[in-house]
Amino acid sequence: MHINKMFIKKIILLSTIIVVSGCASNEGLELQVSSLTQKVNKLTTEVSKLKMQQDKTNMKIAELKTSDEKTNQRIDNVTATYKK
Repeated sequence: MHINKMFIKKIILLSTIIVVSGCASNEGLELQVSSLTQKVNKLTTEVSKLKMQQDKTNMKIAELKTSDEKTNQRIDNVTATYKK
């Protein structure tokens, strides 16, 4: 009977240690997940900003190309006038 009580006490002690260790490691994992979530959110925001900036840049490039084509057309018209 004495051996069974000792065995049960050891099992309870080991179970308690495992539960406490498990809780501590879960808290650490939760902190890591929270940190990673914040980093992902920050990167998502930065990517969105970069996409908007890229869209603006692409629009400006398109405007410059249109302006360049118009300028070239005017130059061609001036050149054609002098050739006549």
